[in-house]
Amino acid sequence: MEVIVTTEKSPMRKIIEDAESLSKKFNVSYIPRRHKTINALKKKYGKNVLVVSSGGLILHTASSNRLFFHPGLVKIRLLNFIRTGKEAMVEAMDLKKGDRVLDCNLGLAQDAIIAAFVAEEDVVGVEKDPVIGEIVRRGLEVYKPKGKLSVAQEAFRKIKVNIGDNAEFLTAFPDNSFDIVYFSPMFIKPKWKCDVMQPFREVAVKDFVFPKTLKEAERVAKKRVVIKINKGIKEMFPFLEEYVLKPSATNVEYVYKDV
Repeated sequence: MEVIVTTEKSPMRKIIEDAESLSKKFNVSYIPRRHKTINALKKKYGKNVLVVSSGGLILHTASSNRLFFHPGLVKIRLLNFIRTGKEAMVEAMDLKKGDRVLDCNLGLAQDAIIAAFVAEEDVVGVEKDPVIGEIVRRGLEVYKPKGKLSVAQEAFRKIKVNIGDNAEFLTAFPDNSFDIVYFSPMFIKPKWKCDVMQPFREVAVKDFVFPKTLKEAERVAKKRVVIKINKGIKEMFPFLEEYVLKPSATNVEYVYKDV
C-alpha cells in the first residue's frame, strides 16, 4: 500500500514521535500536519494518508474512505451464536473449545475474534499489509467491547497479529501445528455492497489462495483447512475439487477439507 504518515491537528509530542516511528517502520514519508488538510495531502502526494491521533490510527484512502479498527459485524454474529449455538464459520471449521486456529487472512480480525471466543484460545493471525496489520494490532489492544458484546472482551486480546505473506508464514511451522488453518481472501466478485468493508476492500491485498499454499496449510493443519469464498466461485478453481462445499443461504460460502 502506498501511504504517507502524518498526525492529527495540534498533536502532542508523543503523537509526533509515534508518527515518525511508524514512518520508519513502514519505510514511508512522515509529513508534519501543520495546517494541511487530509485532502490537500492526498492531492499533493497521491497516496493514502495514515493519521496518528490520540484516538488511534485512521487511514484516509484515495477515494475518501476512512479505515480504522472496529468490530464490524462481530456483535451480530456473536449474539446470534450465543442465542442459537450456530454460526456458519464455526460450523465450517468444526470449531471446538481448545482448538488452535491460524487465520491466514486476518484483515480486520472479525473472523479471528469469533474463533477466539468459541475456542477460548489464542488465534494466530497473518496480515500481509503492514499498515492494516498495525491498525488492527493497536485496535485489538485497546478496544473495549460494551453492552452485550462485553462477553467477548477476552477474545479481542487473544488475537496474535503477525505481518507477512501467509505462504511463507506456513512454511515456518512443523506438521500439525494448528487444528484449523483458515483463509478468507478478498472476494473476487462481491455480490453486495458493504459500507463497513468498503474502506478495507479498497486497500487490502487481493490475492486468492494458491495451490502450493493450500498444500502447506494441509500439512500444518491437524484437523481441517477452511476457505471462505463468495457464492458460486468454487468451480473457478479446479484445485478446490477435493474441498467440500458447505451450503449457505447467504452470499458467503465455505469450503473445507479434513486432513
